[in-house]
Amino acid sequence: MKKNDLVTYQALINEMHDTVGRIIGIHVLLLVVEQARWKTGQKYGEAAMILFSEAGISLERLEKLEPERAGLIAHDFFMSIVETLGRLVGSQMARQLMNQLKIDRVEEEANGQNNHRHS
Repeated sequence: MKKNDLVTYQALINEMHDTVGRIIGIHVLLLVVEQARWKTGQKYGEAAMILFSEAGISLERLEKLEPERAGLIAHDFFMSIVETLGRLVGSQMARQLMNQLKIDRVEEEANGQNNHRHS
């Protein structure tokens, strides 16, 4: 990977930080980012060079590494964030569906009982 790939990942991460932070809340996003850095760090010790706070996420220190390695770390970090967000959103959607099914079932049962009363 080229150094400009690191620039691309930084731009994607900045956009994600702003957009996703507004949607799920900055503190939840920071937990996701912390988990992603830890997970990436299991494979690449240099992941500790990734900095983050409420203000943003910085890959700048990765520029000190060989460009291909920096790109691999940035890629793994970004994909780890995406995977974790996918699981969170997937879990939330599953809960919402389950709740909706329960509500629909209760309404159907109530309508069924009302129909039996009118028969």
